[in-house]
Amino acid sequence: MMKRFFLILLPAALLVGCGPSKLPSGSDGEGLAGAGGLEMRGSGFSAMAEAIRSGNIPPEAILTTVYFGFDKYTVESNERAKLDAIAGRASNTKLIIAGYTDHFGTEEYNLGLSDRRAQSVREYLVKLGSSQGNIEVLALGEQQADHSASGRDSGAKDRKAIVVDANYSGPISGGASKSASSAPEAAPAPVTSL
Repeated sequence: MMKRFFLILLPAALLVGCGPSKLPSGSDGEGLAGAGGLEMRGSGFSAMAEAIRSGNIPPEAILTTVYFGFDKYTVESNERAKLDAIAGRASNTKLIIAGYTDHFGTEEYNLGLSDRRAQSVREYLVKLGSSQGNIEVLALGEQQADHSASGRDSGAKDRKAIVVDANYSGPISGGASKSASSAPEAAPAPVTSL
């Protein structure tokens, strides 16, 4: 009898569990970056998002870079001035905000932290007049971090969020951009004569 009752309740429990998924508190579900992804809401985002993922952001497309303290995601007052300076331009274009971390911590933690950094910049720009619908967030975690950094100070340049103009229409070249990648360019090979 008990076994039969359990078999009847099991499908009902599964149906209840298949309802709408829970979103993080305070989230409207738009622009969730989850695991390095980017929710697309139309044209203008995908080509630039791919350039960002590959570390190939055209320097002219970068509106500003906001830096964060170790294990922090709140935009500090000295970094807010950078966002204040681009507010007018940012409110008139589509943006992608790419969040990054240094390599300290687990990959999962760093993805979450990079998302919180990008979301923090997004929230600040929305308060300045940008449309939330024109801003996407891309969490990259430690994907492009300098893994040779040996301490908190040496990883500081990787703790950032880059505000990128998704409507940038100039060329996006093949290699990694200096602005998004921390790897130095290789020196040209010496020319030898035979």
